[in-house]
Amino acid sequence: ICIDGDGSLIMHMGSLAITGQNSSGCGILHIVINNGRHDSVGGQPTAGQSINIPAIAQACGYSQAVSVSEPEALREALRDINSLDSPIMIEVNVRGGARSELGRPTTTPLENKKAFMDHLNQSS
Repeated sequence: ICIDGDGSLIMHMGSLAITGQNSSGCGILHIVINNGRHDSVGGQPTAGQSINIPAIAQACGYSQAVSVSEPEALREALRDINSLDSPIMIEVNVRGGARSELGRPTTTPLENKKAFMDHLNQSS
């Protein structure tokens, strides 16, 4: 079982093709939590809500890929996976947002770039 976020999946889309082409019969279940955001690193928007992730997975060789938005649909998809060939993807659409106590970056991407460049210049 691989649990992924939509942002991670989009950033590493090449992994879909590798999984789809090399995982037949391996019992792989790929669950994508799609909230349209990079919530773990600050909540920046992704293209996750604008693209058809299950269609991309199937084009990459996944035997089955579905999208669900309701708890009962998720339960049904999970019940059905035992009768399907892998790899299988279930996209779970959820609202964006994170716990208030979840740690967040305290610097901007531009500040991170500058700090990285400064570090490289000091290391030379």
